[in-house]
Amino acid sequence: MAFGERLQEVRRKNGLTQEQFAEQLQVSRQAVSKWESGRGYPEMEKLLYICSRYQVTLNELFEQEVSVQQEKVEQPQKVSAQPLGRSVAAFVNNLAPRNKWLGIGTLVGVALLAVLIGTFLKNGGSDMTTIIWIAAIVIFGVMEALTAGLMSIWFVAGSVAGLVVAAANGSIWMQLLAFFVVSILALLVTRPLVKKLMGRGVVATNADRVLGETARVVEQIDNTIPTGAVYIDGKTWSARSNTGAVIDEGALVRVAEMQGVKLMVEEV
Repeated sequence: MAFGERLQEVRRKNGLTQEQFAEQLQVSRQAVSKWESGRGYPEMEKLLYICSRYQVTLNELFEQEVSVQQEKVEQPQKVSAQPLGRSVAAFVNNLAPRNKWLGIGTLVGVALLAVLIGTFLKNGGSDMTTIIWIAAIVIFGVMEALTAGLMSIWFVAGSVAGLVVAAANGSIWMQLLAFFVVSILALLVTRPLVKKLMGRGVVATNADRVLGETARVVEQIDNTIPTGAVYIDGKTWSARSNTGAVIDEGALVRVAEMQGVKLMVEEV
């Protein structure tokens, strides 16, 4: 019996629906359905919680799964080759909208840089200022790629402006002026818009309203296993002791902080 079938058996044995099972584990019903259909596995913390709460061992859950995986390795199936165009299209479609725009911007920037460098080389441009501006574009671009925090992309635009002025045989002061003016304008024009677009997807959950509230322990809290759950605000939360002490079932605790889907509590 595969892991998904074994997990479904444990859930049904305890008289739980997928929704009820998901609520106890603090996950979505879709996640439980995915586990039971063999398309994924729970995190280790969830597995330990399942074993502790429903009196089942990891060996029982995964015993047959290991043999199934070994059979798959011993009998590899031939996978039909997927056309390159379809693979690329699938990859692009799976990207988040923000990543798509970042990818497009990166490709456009690289293409423009390649055109500029090719133009200078073709025209025999090899003066030091041209090399400096090209190096600045590369350096600021690499910094932006490493930080991904919209910290130096403005200077890339400014460096491109300086490079254009240098190509037109402008003086060093004109090049520096173009660099600073374009960088400042790019910062003033685009940064507020980018921050606004990036903030659209933020949705407040009000989950932190349980902080400082009193909850009741419905499962003994022991960080060493780890196990523990509390009931508060009409929901059951996974909980851990903020001090490391074992807290018995039925005790009242205060919610000190929240870590992911877990509440860190201390006994009242």
